[in-house]
Amino acid sequence: MYIDDYLKNWYKWRKKSLTFVPSYKYWVNTLLEYPMRLFNYKGLPKTIPQQEVDVISFFRGYVPVVKLSNGSWIAAVESSLEGVTDYYDVFNNVTFSTPLHFGKREIDRSAFIIRNTSLMNPLMPKVERYAALMAHAEISLVAEMVNLREMDVIEAMTENAARSAELQSEARYNGETKILVNEGFAMLRHNFVPSKSQGENSKIWDLRSNILAAYLEEIGIKKSNDKRERQIVSEVSADDPMLKLNISDMLEVRQKDWDKFNKATGYNVEVTCNIDYSEEGNEVDLPNPEEGGKEDEKETE
Repeated sequence: MYIDDYLKNWYKWRKKSLTFVPSYKYWVNTLLEYPMRLFNYKGLPKTIPQQEVDVISFFRGYVPVVKLSNGSWIAAVESSLEGVTDYYDVFNNVTFSTPLHFGKREIDRSAFIIRNTSLMNPLMPKVERYAALMAHAEISLVAEMVNLREMDVIEAMTENAARSAELQSEARYNGETKILVNEGFAMLRHNFVPSKSQGENSKIWDLRSNILAAYLEEIGIKKSNDKRERQIVSEVSADDPMLKLNISDMLEVRQKDWDKFNKATGYNVEVTCNIDYSEEGNEVDLPNPEEGGKEDEKETE
């Protein structure tokens, strides 16, 4: 099939794809996909793609929207907040840089700070911690499934014997049949282990599912079909207010900061949440982020 043409280079590193580092990187990218679809923006300047607003705020805790010398507005990928005020979280200026521009702007005049949360906390520390947990759970699940096919532990006395045992273990991992070659007397010893329970697989899978569900709840998404045995509907939905609290702060600070931008510039940026907390439950509709917004015709210099 034609898919094989795309996969031929992918397979070169597949043996390492389920070690911790590749699994961790995979889950960092995957877990970021969920919050990237939480919010929808309308009326953004054409020079500001929606995904840049969220990505920068998730990484830095805020995104500075700065005005360039040509009058256009951009979201600065790198920045630092400066200026002494009476409060540690209030600043006068922002120094910014992008691959094409850099400079210093006065906040609330030629720059506006859009916060990720009211405390300007980034999302990445949370993503990284849950990615580590998901990677370990995934590796444990694969290891447990492979270990169900292993009825013995091979003890090698020499390097050659160890290599021969490794080749057989790799064959078992890939579901192949391979004869173990014993190149010397008593160089290999088989230590038989007790039979394993297949129930361990389901426990690890449940752990993996619970970790993912916990992450989604922390960003305000309730996993469907979360009802457990002997739980009534009211018990299942009892944490709905807490779920809404987790995401409402992110939505409110965005709306407040963009309203300040709108009043000063004449734009009409609107921010809405793609999660509907209705009486029937949390219905999640996460469309793909837009590549930008519709520019308002009126703009003040």
